[in-house]
Amino acid sequence: MDYGPNKSYIEMRSAGMSVASLVMGILGLAMGCCVYPPVIFGSLAILFALLSKGGELHMNSYGKAGLALGILGIICGILIFTYSVFTLMAEFGGLDGYLQYIEELIEDINYPNSSGPYDFYDML
Repeated sequence: MDYGPNKSYIEMRSAGMSVASLVMGILGLAMGCCVYPPVIFGSLAILFALLSKGGELHMNSYGKAGLALGILGIICGILIFTYSVFTLMAEFGGLDGYLQYIEELIEDINYPNSSGPYDFYDML
């Protein structure tokens, strides 16, 4: 990516978009264990990779890598979301069962104490 005087504006813009695509793809893949960030960053990586073409028929290597990482990030996000929904259904029978389980945990530890006002520093 040489930004010398012989480069046109379109080539410089395309180089910046392809690097942005690569960065968004890396962020999407790095946050693959979460649900929503990989989908957001992966979508931005795909968008920036397609914009980096700049009307040309080919894409440089950073743009191709960003496109591939963006697709992988979206796939990771969808797989984690699907896994979490199936786990929620299998372990607790759905969202209502999960919320009931959380309420039981809160009652077991008596948090917050309903007999008096709650003060965080008293528990320390």
